[in-house]
This record gives sequence, C-alpha cells and structure tokens, in this order.
Amino acid sequence: MSKALKKIGARQDVPLSELVSFRVGGPAAFVLQPKNEADLSFALTLCKQERVPVIFLGNGTNILPSDEGFDGLIIEMSGDSDAPVFEGGKVTVGAGYSLTALAKESVQRGYMGLERLCGIPGTVGGAVAMNAGAYGGEIKNVLRRVRLWRDGVFLWEDARLDEMGYRKSPYTWPGTIVTGAELCLQPDDGTAAETMADCMRRRREKQPLSLPSAGSTFKRPEGHFAGALIEGCGLKGASEGGAQVSELHAGFIVNRGGATASDILSLMKRVQTTVLSETGVLLEPEVKRLEELSCIF
Repeated sequence: MSKALKKIGARQDVPLSELVSFRVGGPAAFVLQPKNEADLSFALTLCKQERVPVIFLGNGTNILPSDEGFDGLIIEMSGDSDAPVFEGGKVTVGAGYSLTALAKESVQRGYMGLERLCGIPGTVGGAVAMNAGAYGGEIKNVLRRVRLWRDGVFLWEDARLDEMGYRKSPYTWPGTIVTGAELCLQPDDGTAAETMADCMRRRREKQPLSLPSAGSTFKRPEGHFAGALIEGCGLKGASEGGAQVSELHAGFIVNRGGATASDILSLMKRVQTTVLSETGVLLEPEVKRLEELSCIF
C-alpha cells in the first residue's frame, strides 16, 4: 500500500497542522496531492481494495482535525497545477485552484462575477462543494458545469443550481468528488475592481486574518447573525487553552498560539451551550470535523 502510494507522490506521517488553517491536529498516515485524474483514480481504487479510509481536502480552511490524527489517506486537492483556461467569459478551472487567485485574475482580464468572493481562502472545488459565498455573491451565480468523479467515473455535469443554497450543494464528499468547474463570467461593467477592493477592505477590518482560524465557526442562524449572538452572550474573548473567541469578530474562533484541536472543540461546545441557554438559538457549526468526512468505499 505505502509503496504504491509513494510511487504517485504520496507522503507519509504528515502533520495535519500543515494542511488545515486552524494549524492543529495529529499526523495523517498518508497525504497525496494528485497530479492528474489518473493518479486520483489509482489512489481511490487502491484504497477501495485495501479498505483504507479516505478524506478529501482542499485548502483545509473549514476543517477541524483531531489531536490523534488520521490513520488513512488524505487526498489534498489544492495547488496551482489546475490553472484556469479563459475563452472569453467561459472559464474552465481545476478543483485545486485558489478561489481568490481566480477572482483576481478574472478581474484583471476584464470580467466580473467572482469579485465578491475574493479573499475566501479556499479552492474552487471547495467553493463548489459548499456553495461558497460572501458579501452577496455565491459561486452558484457563475457556475455552469462541474467536472466530477462519481461511482468510479469522471464526467462533466450541468450544474444543479436549483439544489444549491446557503452553504448547501449537491457536490459534497463522499458522494461526489469535484475535480473541476466551468464558470460563465460577464464583461466588467467598470465596477469589478472597486467592488473587489471594497470586499477585501471589509475582510481586513472585520475579520481576524492575522491568527489561524477556519473562517466563520458557525452558520448564520435564520433571522440572526452568529457573531452578534455570541457577543451578546458575553463570550467575545472567551478562551479554552490556546483557542479563543476572536476579540475582533465573535463569529470566529482563533488559535492564538499553542491551541489543540481539543481546545477548539471544547470552546465551540461552550459557545453552543451558552448561546442556546441564553437565546434559545442552536448554532450549527460551519466548521467540519475531519473524522466525520472519513469514508471507506
């Protein structure tokens, strides 16, 4: 198993803290960044034969691993090898490409549609898998086709936009693996660069970008804002070990230095319990537990 995976570039005993934005977590037995669909297919077939659990990651920006690590294969769909191809406003891009890099390039080329998503620290594949959005923009607004692996076959599928909503997508692991996307952008009407700059400014001012985090810790409850509820319960700045509810934005839990995954999980549960008790609102995590994503085919 290890020899076969190493032949296609897999690494062994990789700290998960190197793969997730929280910068916590124990070792992963194997990590593979596939160079192409052939490598991906080979790895999945091998893991199916050997009954090895598999997890897919993009940039690991909304993931909380465990301190014990993961005894299986992490397939890391991130990197610049899936560079976009522009044909006018039609853009074909691999799942591992940075969403922010794509947004910037599209504006530089004179197109709009992605400018509000600039600054989201994930990949194109991750954005499709969760319908990433910010400041009134969503990936579904420009998504036209999805390249995916399903039931052992790679194929292109017209985007099922009617099944996409707030942090909701039919292209989620393990039923589907996103390997690429086709987007349809519009000619810039002259506002794209200004809109992108404004969104980036708002991120810098309101979000704790200088500390490791997984972005928004909780989903937006209907009729409320998670950060406002948390702050209203007096939890801004609350901490467990090295984990802290951000003093800049209470919707973020940050690693202020030396945090463990257990510290973060404990603080998340404390926030949920307190907010539910004081407001009656149950906060649903936007951050995903790594072990819950594990799949044996």
